[in-house]
Amino acid sequence: MTRQDEAVSTERPGAAYAGVLFGVFVIVLDTTIVNVAAPRIQADLLATVDTAQWVVNGYNLAFAALLLSAGAMADRLGGRKVFLGGLALFALASLACGLSPSAAALVSARAVQGVGAACMLPTALSLAAHLHPEPKARARAFGRWAAVAGAATVLGPLAGGVLVDTLGWRVIFFLNLPVAAFAGYLLACNAKETGTRARSFDVAGQVLGVVALAAVAIALTEAGQRGWGSAPVVTALVVAALATAALVVVERRVRAPMLPPGLAGHPPFRRVSAVGFVLSVGIYGQMFVLSLYFQHARGYSAWATGFALLPFAVLSMIGPVVAGRFIAHGAVRGTLVAGQLAGAVGSALLAMLGAHTGYWLAAIGLVLLGVCQSASQPAVAAATLQQAPAEHTGIASGVMTAARQVGSVCGVALLGGLLDGDVLSGLRTALLIVAVLFALAAGLAWTVRPPRSAGPSRCANASAAT
Repeated sequence: MTRQDEAVSTERPGAAYAGVLFGVFVIVLDTTIVNVAAPRIQADLLATVDTAQWVVNGYNLAFAALLLSAGAMADRLGGRKVFLGGLALFALASLACGLSPSAAALVSARAVQGVGAACMLPTALSLAAHLHPEPKARARAFGRWAAVAGAATVLGPLAGGVLVDTLGWRVIFFLNLPVAAFAGYLLACNAKETGTRARSFDVAGQVLGVVALAAVAIALTEAGQRGWGSAPVVTALVVAALATAALVVVERRVRAPMLPPGLAGHPPFRRVSAVGFVLSVGIYGQMFVLSLYFQHARGYSAWATGFALLPFAVLSMIGPVVAGRFIAHGAVRGTLVAGQLAGAVGSALLAMLGAHTGYWLAAIGLVLLGVCQSASQPAVAAATLQQAPAEHTGIASGVMTAARQVGSVCGVALLGGLLDGDVLSGLRTALLIVAVLFALAAGLAWTVRPPRSAGPSRCANASAAT
């Protein structure tokens, strides 16, 4: 028994899990709330559009790059310890964000926030399982998880708009502090440490992966401002290519590679990961550019922009309940294809928006994007668990989460870069690109057939895990 376990003589799963959920709430909230605040941050700190993108991407980049590393740390050190450490880092970085005197300082603090979030998310899942060993209790716990994540998705644009208009953009970061403190108190005082086990840590692979991802994100962001042939963009692409090549060589030689060969070489798994990547490119990229559209082209306030995006947020919260019923009956592929097609149609409709277009068109497009998100998110998770070998389901879930985070980075960088000049022209181009990507992803999803051993019960478990 560790000293921490001695301090917690009686474990209280309900209170401890409430702490985990508060932590998950602020993680999800910070992926959406800053989108609405981006134009005000840009004006206040005299930043360019591409710098404003990095306020969003700095968080998403660190978050995505370190997810697998954090999972390995949790196995070695214990989930409770890593979660609390990540929560403390997230809180300190939030304070630094709110006090940032410049755009560069804010981007740096957001990256540190992402590191803290990366430590929390994979360990939160292991804590949920540890605190709820009974299958029925665990299923209810994952249901509460989905409800909290959905609520954070809804409150992000709405609360962000209200707070930015009334109290300024800095307050959205300061509010993380009391929530994080309360979450840490609940978990630290009511949960014992999870089990630990020896596991090799692929340091070289993780470092090379971070370098490759960072270089790609830099290239995508700077290309919109400087052009694809500029020296910084070309340099970043060369660095990305070299880091990726080195990663392949290193992964073939290490005993415990970051991505097991049996998983990386499984075509259906790669296709599912690609669909998850496209989903995040389309959803997160569009939320960023639509926030700029409503405020720059339509003259909406940050508060009004939050309300304008509400149809998407509400569908994202309530839709997974309906999608989960289809998935529980084995309709994983159909649900995934339907979600991607809804995204394609919604993006095409939103590409028709102009400076004076009626809001009804935006509302229909946003509803369809909400259907896309709420149907595709649980379906991608279920398909991932279906296609992964039994011995690699854990790392497969981590890869899927990382792919979606990478997609969010690329979506904001690529689509946001197209709006650096004429907002309306850039919006149309960006959303038509997304419509095509969603259509291609629908075709790709249709080729992912469930293995013969996959049945409704396994699908239900996968749906619950989202």
